[in-house]
Amino acid sequence: MTGNNKSAINERRQKLFALLTRGMKGYEIAKELNTDQSTISRDIKYLTSQSQSYLNDLAKSTLPFMYQTSIEGIRDVIKECQDQTINMYQKLAALKLIKDCHETIFRLLDEGPSVLAMRQLQDRLILIENRQVH
Repeated sequence: MTGNNKSAINERRQKLFALLTRGMKGYEIAKELNTDQSTISRDIKYLTSQSQSYLNDLAKSTLPFMYQTSIEGIRDVIKECQDQTINMYQKLAALKLIKDCHETIFRLLDEGPSVLAMRQLQDRLILIENRQVH
């Protein structure tokens, strides 16, 4: 594929994306861009695949950070609940919040490795499927 052809395809896909975000249907876009509807369908599939890959990569790269910041935030809440100047009712509410925070931390730590392992398995499956297709 030549550079000009790639450029034309990218330009068409950018226009297609803009028209999709305006709520146009594939056949309307094909007419608007004076392009065969099968080409528009392939481009939509390509853009959908690219979006899924982008979201998967984003989730993989940010998930560990999100777990860490969530756990640290919960620990900050626990520290704030340790205030000794509150009355008994506030203390009971604070203790319940502390208990809930500890349970949440446990759940995050318990589920985190499983979620990451599941992501790795999904990646491996995608690689295997791609090998079989090609």
